[in-house]
Amino acid sequence: MGSISRKDVSLAMAQLMPQIIQGVHLDFLTSRQITQTQFLVLVAIHSRERAPMSILAQNMKVSMPTISGIVDRLVRAGYLRRVEDLKDRRQVMVELTAKGKGLILQFQAAVSERWQEVLAALSAQELESFYQVVVKLTQALRQGR
Repeated sequence: MGSISRKDVSLAMAQLMPQIIQGVHLDFLTSRQITQTQFLVLVAIHSRERAPMSILAQNMKVSMPTISGIVDRLVRAGYLRRVEDLKDRRQVMVELTAKGKGLILQFQAAVSERWQEVLAALSAQELESFYQVVVKLTQALRQGR
């Protein structure tokens, strides 16, 4: 086998990820009566602990009224709560409730189960190598690289 480039690996991962998520994602969301957009908002907030509405609107590429409507529905469903920003009282922050955190944990568990099915194709040595790579990538992402 020839030299494998970062582009080759990134393309392979880009092709793999939808197949991993596909078996989990739609059934998961449908059974919980939550839309993809609402779920993406929850994930965005989960990654930050709490987020200002303005940043959510920017990240989701939607208007403030649109993000307000999405957040309103998630607050009514018990997944989010609005909190006051102690540094800037004009800024509305949102954070996950216990129910919202639970939903994220359930999704992670469902994705983990799917990965376990896929990883069955690897030998013990391949599994060890893959694990080391995943740990290294996770550390690089946390450090902002």
